[in-house]
Amino acid sequence: MHCRGGQTCITASQLLAEMAFEKGFMDTIAIPIIGAERRGAPIQAFTKISMKKPIKTYDSVVNPDYLLLFDVSLLDIPKISATIKEGVTLIVNSSIPINTNGFPKNVKIFIVDATGICIKKEFMHSSGPILNIPMLGAFGKITGYYDLKIMEKVIKKEYGVNKAEKNMSVARDAYESVRES
Repeated sequence: MHCRGGQTCITASQLLAEMAFEKGFMDTIAIPIIGAERRGAPIQAFTKISMKKPIKTYDSVVNPDYLLLFDVSLLDIPKISATIKEGVTLIVNSSIPINTNGFPKNVKIFIVDATGICIKKEFMHSSGPILNIPMLGAFGKITGYYDLKIMEKVIKKEYGVNKAEKNMSVARDAYESVRES
């Protein structure tokens, strides 16, 4: 996952690991990359999930199957665009189609207007939209790794019943609106 500090991708990585485990994956691990970054600085978080065998490495992911991009402007940073390898599925927070010039072969791109959903639903914190839940809703739909019922169960466990409905409202909107670019 690529995002900017404050866009909640580290939390998304942890929630993704919990949702996959809840769905029945044998092993999951969230790997945040935390340094001296500040709000707005590019950051990364990784999640490894395995259906059949234990995960024995705890380092960052070099050749991911999926990339979640919380901020489309991050594609302008060569270090980030270089992580897009042949065959990856890219899920991008964007309201418009992505220009694929310069991308490797066989890259599948899906877009979801996570920012727009958050603004419409007033799903915000002090520095902007809370993007983790809609991005995870889109990821669940694209991959089939978990569904909205699993998301709701994990969200209730993590945030309580009172916050679940608002979280699930943005998750549902993203799940239903994600589309291939």
